Amino acid sequence: MMKVMKQFSIYLPNKPGELKKLLHKVKGLNLNAAATFASRDGAIMRLVPEDPGSFQSILKKDGVAFDRQDVLMVSVADRAGGLLKILAKLQQAHVNIEGLYILGGQTGDAMCVIQADDVKGAQKALA
Repeated sequence: MMKVMKQFSIYLPNKPGELKKLLHKVKGLNLNAAATFASRDGAIMRLVPEDPGSFQSILKKDGVAFDRQDVLMVSVADRAGGLLKILAKLQQAHVNIEGLYILGGQTGDAMCVIQADDVKGAQKALA
């Protein structure tokens, strides 16, 4: 499986309860992927909702600042070397990876979310 999806990047203060407040606003929407990266100064939440239009509407209505970008969600073999095969294909296509996270699999495959400088090029390289 390979699909281009919308990822929302939301910047939050790095303090207790901020992530819960954000997720409470969108509690009626399903998330396909989520990752948080924190530093001393703040945190960035990356969310890939099933319904990006509704998700964006809720964020705008509540005044939540965000960036939105296309990402590629792709199946990767959940075994040693599975990710290396994908990375080699992207390197050969001169696609730069700007972000990557993996959602563990239970059926032999995991899902990999790839934020790249050229999502269409990544999609073509991995087809």
